[in-house]
Amino acid sequence: MFSLTLLKLPFYVLRWAHVAYRSRYRGREAWEVFRVLVALGLKTSLRWQPRDGVYRQRLFGFDVEGSSYELLLRLFKELFLTEPYAFAATSSAPRILDAGANIGMAVLYFKRLFPTAHIVAFEPNPEAFRLLARNVAANQLHNVVLHNAALAATAGELPFYYGSDGASLTGSLHPHAGGLRTVQVPACQLSEVLADTAAFDLLKLDVEGAEADILADLAQTGLLGHFRQYLIEYHYPIGTPESTRLTTTLQAFEQQGFAWCVRLALPALPDSQDLIFHCWQRPETARA
Repeated sequence: MFSLTLLKLPFYVLRWAHVAYRSRYRGREAWEVFRVLVALGLKTSLRWQPRDGVYRQRLFGFDVEGSSYELLLRLFKELFLTEPYAFAATSSAPRILDAGANIGMAVLYFKRLFPTAHIVAFEPNPEAFRLLARNVAANQLHNVVLHNAALAATAGELPFYYGSDGASLTGSLHPHAGGLRTVQVPACQLSEVLADTAAFDLLKLDVEGAEADILADLAQTGLLGHFRQYLIEYHYPIGTPESTRLTTTLQAFEQQGFAWCVRLALPALPDSQDLIFHCWQRPETARA
């Protein structure tokens, strides 16, 4: 295994260099992308075990801790290279609500784009939340408020399903999207969270199947317009009664004066698709 990996090392290095070159980054930033890909790629391929048991990587000036090097590599590539959550803000200090923050890689991405951003982050998974809190503290991030809770259609205590890697990306309120392990987590309605708060610039929503309930709650309470933009990872079941909720969701956005576009987040599966929705208020309907 070790010798085989070493034999393939030149190929891996060339591939990582190509990825860095093809990214939007240039100069020192492109070198940083290459450096992080090499570091995390080698540690993942060699199944490197840190002496202190802490899986940590420095990237773009941040120290990031995860539950494995594989998770850190995946999140770095997804958040900093694919950039599904890139958006144009109307101020240098946008207000962002991050629903499904996991270990905080998106929080770091937003803070790199907008260092003075105000971020409210929700993460129900207790193991992911522990790493999220550690990453926010380790990087001395200001104006970041964390909630170890789920957003759902109803408030209360709900079962949360997750896999053997507690901080993995598949934890969900829905058993088919999560894993075999279960823990009770506090849940709240986003409409109640928004009561008496100023408008947000962005809702980033990645909640592994609960997004339709959250958006329906906002539509029913007339609060869709509380956000100027939405970036939603929407888990779309194909050929089931649940699939009709997508049409209802988009109609609600259009009725509130939003424009939208959609793209695949991951290759389609026979029974489902992961989509990225970007919804934004048209200038004539935006709230002050």
